[in-house]
Amino acid sequence: MAKWRDSLEKRFTEWRRLEDAVEDTLAGRRVLRVAGPRAPRLKTPVSVAVKQAELSAVEEKFKAGLACFCLGELTGEERASFLNAWHDRLESGATVVLADRRGEGCETPDQLRDLFMPHARALDVEVGPTFWWVRYERA
Repeated sequence: MAKWRDSLEKRFTEWRRLEDAVEDTLAGRRVLRVAGPRAPRLKTPVSVAVKQAELSAVEEKFKAGLACFCLGELTGEERASFLNAWHDRLESGATVVLADRRGEGCETPDQLRDLFMPHARALDVEVGPTFWWVRYERA
């Protein structure tokens, strides 16, 4: 039982570190947050929050974007479609942060760089034991 608790505590610690980095990155910006089906709560304030399925209804453009747990369960084709729709709602130069659990196609820093480089300037990729997150400026 203690091993399970240690594992859970390590994931919580990793998530808190991610939360702090996201909060610092997006502070003071007008943020569009998109949440996947099982997104956890974040302490980062947002301007507009929508579920992934509602993204197409957003018409305005934002200076920052946060998407959590939107890619992990999508196929490669669905990921490309989501990212195109997501970036259409962000201004050029917008600060972008995405986070998810590690999973197929999103496990290694190289896979994440390949996925985000077409959309990004100054790409920062971080991969922890459970979660990954990327920060960049929208190209």
